[in-house]
Amino acid sequence: MLSGIPIYHYFDNGNAYSGAEGGMRYLIEPGKRPDPDDPSGKKKLAYLTVTVWPEPWSLEHTADEKKTIREFAGSQQGLDEIQIWLNEMYTSQAERWADIPSILDCEPDC
Repeated sequence: MLSGIPIYHYFDNGNAYSGAEGGMRYLIEPGKRPDPDDPSGKKKLAYLTVTVWPEPWSLEHTADEKKTIREFAGSQQGLDEIQIWLNEMYTSQAERWADIPSILDCEPDC
């Protein structure tokens, strides 16, 4: 069970968070886009993007086809949904995270 993800306030201040569980790595990044309902373009909608990929390499050195990316609402509720989704990713794809080569035995994907 994944734990230790900061509260939403951490992301609302523009901070990203990365972590790992077993052979699964993940990155949570905040973002803001213009609200389509605001004609002035001043109002922004917050969102969180989560990227999941297998070890052993960093996000930059992992092939795109090995990454799973999903977007959530920029709120504490969205963050709660992220934690549920990450736990589901970890348990439903257990074999994917268990079959990880050593960083000494393979080359980066890209």
